[in-house]
Amino acid sequence: MTDPRIAAIPDVHGHAKGEHRPFAEERPLAYSARMLFLWFYHACRRASPRFLMVADHANYLTFEDPGAVATVRRALKLAEAGDLIGAAETAGVDTPHAAVVSEGLRRGMRFSIGAEMDNDPRARPDAQNIVDALRPDGIIRSVHFVPIHHPEKGADWPWAFDSEEFSDLYERISTETLWELYTAKLFDDLEKLPTHIAGHFYVPATLGRWPNQKTLEQYEDRLLDICHQQGIAVEINTRFLYRDHPEDRKKKYVEANARLIRKAKARGVGLAIGSDAHSPKDQGNAFDVILGLLDDAHINELVFPVAARLARVALRATREHLEAQAQAGRQPAVPGSSITGYGRAELGLPEEEPAGAGHREGGRATRESGPKKRAGDSARTSKRPTVSTPPAASTSRRSADSTSSATKPKAARLAKPDAPAKKKPAQPPAAPAAPAAPAKAKKAVAKPPRPAVKKAPAARKSVAKKAASKSAAGKKVVKKASSKSTVRKKPAVKTAAPRRPAKPKRPAAGPAKKSVKKKKPAAKRR
Repeated sequence: MTDPRIAAIPDVHGHAKGEHRPFAEERPLAYSARMLFLWFYHACRRASPRFLMVADHANYLTFEDPGAVATVRRALKLAEAGDLIGAAETAGVDTPHAAVVSEGLRRGMRFSIGAEMDNDPRARPDAQNIVDALRPDGIIRSVHFVPIHHPEKGADWPWAFDSEEFSDLYERISTETLWELYTAKLFDDLEKLPTHIAGHFYVPATLGRWPNQKTLEQYEDRLLDICHQQGIAVEINTRFLYRDHPEDRKKKYVEANARLIRKAKARGVGLAIGSDAHSPKDQGNAFDVILGLLDDAHINELVFPVAARLARVALRATREHLEAQAQAGRQPAVPGSSITGYGRAELGLPEEEPAGAGHREGGRATRESGPKKRAGDSARTSKRPTVSTPPAASTSRRSADSTSSATKPKAARLAKPDAPAKKKPAQPPAAPAAPAAPAKAKKAVAKPPRPAVKKAPAARKSVAKKAASKSAAGKKVVKKASSKSTVRKKPAVKTAAPRRPAKPKRPAAGPAKKSVKKKKPAAKRR
C-alpha cells in the first residue's frame, strides 16, 4: 500500500508543453487554456500530487502565453465554484473533465503556474516581459548552457552540456571546468535575478560527470549560503531517477541529494521537490524515493510557490504542527497536509468573512437605512431600542464638530424619530380660527410659506407687465367705473397677491406712472 504522504508532496516542476525535441528542432510553443487545464486534470484524476506547478522553459515562451494563463485561471475558479459548464466552455474542454477538476479542487488540490528561467540563447530577448505578464506563482532559476571555446564555432559558444547531442565535447572540456563554469553562472544569477527556487543543482552530472567529493561539497555549501541569504529554496529533482540511466549513476545521484537535504535542513533552507515531468504520466514520479530521504533527515515540511511566495506544506499533521496551527487560528487546507504562512486569499481559497471596502460601505449603508425602517415599526423599536440610537448619536457628533449651532436641531430631530408626531397636536388650535374668517383670511394664512416667496419673481413680472400695459385712458375708465366694477376687479388683483409680497408692488408702479406722464401731453394736443 502506497504511503498517503506521497500525494502530499508538492510537485513544483512540470512542463505542460511536452517532451523536448532535438536541439535543432526546438521552437517556441504557445500555451492554450485547454493544454494547461488538462495538465491539471490528470493530477485530479489520480488525486496526486495535491499541489502542482507548471514551469516551462524560457525558450518556449510566446506572446499568447499570458492570455492562455489568465483564461485557465478563470476556468479553475469557475470549476472550484461548481460552475462546470462555465469552466468547460472557458477552458475548451468537455464537461466531465471540468467535473473531475472541480472535485479535485474541492478536496483541497491547488495548482500554480510559474516559469523555468534559464540562460537558453534561443529565448526571446524580451522573455522577461512575457514572464512578468504571466504573473507567475514561482520562478525556477536554472542553467543549461555554459560558454566554451568551440573548435569550429569559436569562443563563447553556448554549450548545452546536459544534451547527448553534444556529448562529444566532453573530450575537450574537462569535468572540473564544466562545474566551475556552471556554478559561476548559477551563483551569479541567484544573487542578481528574481528567483524562488534554485533548480536541479546536479544537472551537470546527467551524463555521469561528477567532480571530486571535496570540490562538490564546497559548491553545495556555497549554494546553500546564497539561498539562505536570498530566501531561495533548493529543488530536489527526480527526473534522473525515472529516466533510463545506469543504476550506479542513480545510486550516486541519490547519495548527493540526501547530503544536500541534510545540509539544507541544518542551514534552514527550504526544500522543493520537482519531477521535471514533460508528460502527465510523470507527475510526482519517483517521489517515494524522495520521501525516504526526507524521513531519514526528519523533515516534515516542504515549500510550494503560491502568489510569488513560498508556502510551507506539512506532509503529516504532528502534535506540534496542530498546536502551532491552533495558536495561529488556521485549519489544514487538505486532510493529512496543510499550508501555513499564508492567508486564504493568497492560497486561492475563498475568504471566510470578506472585509473589502465595498462590503464596509454596504454595511454602513444598511445600518443607516435601518433606523428609518425601524422608526415606522413600533414593534421593532420597542424590542431593540438601542439599535436605532447609535447612528443618530454619531450624526449629532459629526454635526457638532463640522457645522455651526444652527444644525443642532437637525441632529435632535434625527435622534428623536417621534418628534413629528408630537408637533401635530399643536396645529389644531389654529384650525378653529380659520373657519370663522372669510375666504380672504384663508388666503392670507397661505402667505407665510417660503415656497410662495420663491415664485414671487414670476408674479412681479406679470403684475409689472399688466401695470405697464394700461394706458391713461384705461386709468380714467377705472375712475368712472361704478363701485360694482371696482369691487369685481379688486378680488382679481388680490388673487395674485398671495403669489407676491405687498411691498414689491411699488417699484413696479414706477415705470407705469412714467409711461402715463409721457402720453398725457399727446392727449391734450389732440
